[in-house]
Amino acid sequence: VASRMKVYIIDEVHMLSKAAFNGLLKTLEEPPEHVRFIFATTEIRKVPVTVLSRCQRFDLRRVDVAELSAHFAKIAELEDAKIDDDALMLIARAAEGSVRDGLSILDQAIAHASGTITGSDVRAMLGLADRNRVFDLLETVFTGDAGKALQGLRELYQDGAEPVHVLGELAECVHVITRVATAGKEAADPTLSEAERGHAERMAEKLDLGSLARAWQVL
Repeated sequence: VASRMKVYIIDEVHMLSKAAFNGLLKTLEEPPEHVRFIFATTEIRKVPVTVLSRCQRFDLRRVDVAELSAHFAKIAELEDAKIDDDALMLIARAAEGSVRDGLSILDQAIAHASGTITGSDVRAMLGLADRNRVFDLLETVFTGDAGKALQGLRELYQDGAEPVHVLGELAECVHVITRVATAGKEAADPTLSEAERGHAERMAEKLDLGSLARAWQVL
């Protein structure tokens, strides 16, 4: 604010009240030459059209898992933190394309760990299930063995996995299997481990698209 050009950054701009937007609009209509505003939001539809029409808009895409994982590996190296590839991949997936969220998770993992951070450490911290065990659970569900499926879910829960995360993982596994079934094994997520890829390919051969579509809708 002390420099010749003044830059004001308003984060989560959609949270402004109607009165605040109206007050800001007067400045945006006739902005001083030396002032720049930067608005950031994840809820663009909540920003009034009168404000949007006076802005230059940049839509930032989600960063893919492989790119995030490489970025976090570099940061871990700079921080002298030892972390394995499985843990990095889990953090990158959990970030859902957000670098900021991923860095928060990485920071939390570094703070909690003693020694090398492993995939098991990250799963326990985030309440995630082992993806191979989720594939096993999904296979059990498709066989119609309700008792065994409930037992599998109970074991995942007892090991620290949150049930809502397990449902999300099951849906993700169905998505992977469907991609393999429709477009071949080359369409599988490149971030999958060999064991996970094998699971997906085996199940894609056994299941028809109708069953996969119904499972996706239910999940």
